[in-house]
Amino acid sequence: MFAKLVRLGRDAEVRYTPQGDPVASLAMVYDIGFGDKKRSQWIIGTLWGKRAESLGPYLTKGTQVVLYADDVEVEQFMKKDGTQGAKLKCRVSDLSLISGQSQQQAPQQQQAPQQQRQPQQSPHANGSYQQQQAKQAMQQQPAGGFDDGFDDDIPFRQTHSS
Repeated sequence: MFAKLVRLGRDAEVRYTPQGDPVASLAMVYDIGFGDKKRSQWIIGTLWGKRAESLGPYLTKGTQVVLYADDVEVEQFMKKDGTQGAKLKCRVSDLSLISGQSQQQAPQQQQAPQQQRQPQQSPHANGSYQQQQAKQAMQQQPAGGFDDGFDDDIPFRQTHSS
């Protein structure tokens, strides 16, 4: 099993076999090395079945995916200039889209109007409930003031020496 974070070098090409089975051809690339010795390694993959058909619109050039592949092999060929070349080929057993992609890379769909109500966020989404309350209390305090009644998670208080 080969697992690697890769970028798509071009949009996926989804085709159908004469029996009607969908197959997607993927050209993927990942970097090897660091600094001046960094180079790109291309790998050509095929994804079969309904997964190929359903993911096809999302597999666009530049999209990052985690590739899980079987049957990885090196195919040697002669380049047009007469030199020996080689490429990696594989059968994609699975892949995971990496979140954080821009909406422009998603399939062409109707964009929801910005005026729609945003979903409510849980107070636990960005920290504990106490941290959320502390942020709200800090925002409500008058500028330059210190609220001695404010209780936080720090187990000690600053003492003033006379």
